Amino acid sequence: MLDHSTVPAIPEDPAFTVDQLTPHDYAAVCAFLTDRLRELKDSGQTAAARVIDEALSVQTYTLGPNFRFAAEYGDDEPVPDNWLRERMDAWNQLVILLWAGWHDAEGYDRTRWTLVSSPRPKTAAVGAP
Repeated sequence: MLDHSTVPAIPEDPAFTVDQLTPHDYAAVCAFLTDRLRELKDSGQTAAARVIDEALSVQTYTLGPNFRFAAEYGDDEPVPDNWLRERMDAWNQLVILLWAGWHDAEGYDRTRWTLVSSPRPKTAAVGAP
């Protein structure tokens, strides 16, 4: 197995919640990933690119439809908790995998591609000052 001791800790922003993720975030991650996989293939590492693509496909195939379904819901209804949980889990797994391989690569968005802390923002307690 590989030595993971040289990979710095994954950044986490406790204020970043899953409802703040957007289809744009998903598209940016997919574009970044597509470029990295193309680089691998162009350097003759087609098998590695295929393996990484398959490993990440669970997360990308979850996030794409999740955002489409949420958009169909409209602004009048909140997105169901189970959809937000699914989005959070897929996003966090994707961020972990991308961080491990490309946290120092050009185009990696260290500010936005962080772990999501909770499925919904914490609301202030009723009657709190």
